[in-house]
Amino acid sequence: MRTVRGAGPRPGGRDWMPAFLAQLAAPGTQLVRATGDGRETVYLFDTGREAFASLTADGDQWNVRQGGPVAIWDAIEEAVTAWRKAGEPDMTSVRLAVTPDTHCYWIGGRQIGDGRRSYWLRGKEAALRWRHPHPPLTT
Repeated sequence: MRTVRGAGPRPGGRDWMPAFLAQLAAPGTQLVRATGDGRETVYLFDTGREAFASLTADGDQWNVRQGGPVAIWDAIEEAVTAWRKAGEPDMTSVRLAVTPDTHCYWIGGRQIGDGRRSYWLRGKEAALRWRHPHPPLTT
């Protein structure tokens, strides 16, 4: 178990962009909130990868426990921290490329073009890039 405070993501937060980043960083993860004994606990479950994280409020901090082959909370925390370091860009900064086998998302980089077409060069921050495989596209 470890403690999260201050600059990390707010597990119970209701900000839209951090929630979107959480889904990019931990696709397939389900979120459940529970309140008991005056404390809130947030549970994250990824049944496909058999991983979990629980975050329990303790004053102004959260106690984190996680298990399974994937550290769900670590992935979310890394993405949100990188996003904050990048200046908390809004949703218009998110780019998407769909290939026959993946959806690729990224934040950052720059746009180049030749007058007829426009391209995005991805940024260097690995924590702000995601590749999500999907079933093959059919025509």
